[in-house]
Amino acid sequence: ERGTVQHDQHAVLGLARLVGGDGIDELLPVGQSQNLSLLGQGLVAVKLGGLGGQLTEQVSAPTGNILGQALGRCANLLNGDAFGAPTGSSFGIIYPTTTLAYHTYGDQPLWPAEVWEGQLDVVIFALLLLFRTTSHAKGQCFALYVMLYSLARFGLEFLRGDYTEKVLGLVTSAQATSITAFLIAAIFFIGLQLYGKKPKKIRTNPGHKV
Repeated sequence: ERGTVQHDQHAVLGLARLVGGDGIDELLPVGQSQNLSLLGQGLVAVKLGGLGGQLTEQVSAPTGNILGQALGRCANLLNGDAFGAPTGSSFGIIYPTTTLAYHTYGDQPLWPAEVWEGQLDVVIFALLLLFRTTSHAKGQCFALYVMLYSLARFGLEFLRGDYTEKVLGLVTSAQATSITAFLIAAIFFIGLQLYGKKPKKIRTNPGHKV
């Protein structure tokens, strides 16, 4: 099973490279990113400045990263991990007998949590592409990426069944990091909107002939 997981991760990472470029190797492996790690990547990129051009480019244009995460959820589905909790009805996914999901819940239908997260990642991908067509400061796209993914992850955690431990008996660890990441990213987003440098518009002279 470990060989199958590694094979799927390599295949997904290869597809992610096509979308995000070779610089995606400098980020966390596809499908294993956590919200606070995403923020850490952004802070590293800011710290490196001009010296980390390739990394900075990947963080400031994270559309390839979120699409890579969507592909990573496809691997989760194939491997039967990151699965949902029992639905209590006939609706849901019944995993093969060799998967961790089946060993945990048997033949009970489970919420398609990883499927819906992959679909939401594609929606976030489209929203980020639209945002990049607007006038914005460098780094805002990454902050928006963290905010949107944190919201999606927070909600989907209610459907997850691969772990159920609660922090202080209230939320899961992923939900706690989602809240933290969202708040920090929101502060950065607003700060960049107020004080960040936006690309200058090129003015053209109608009377000038090229």
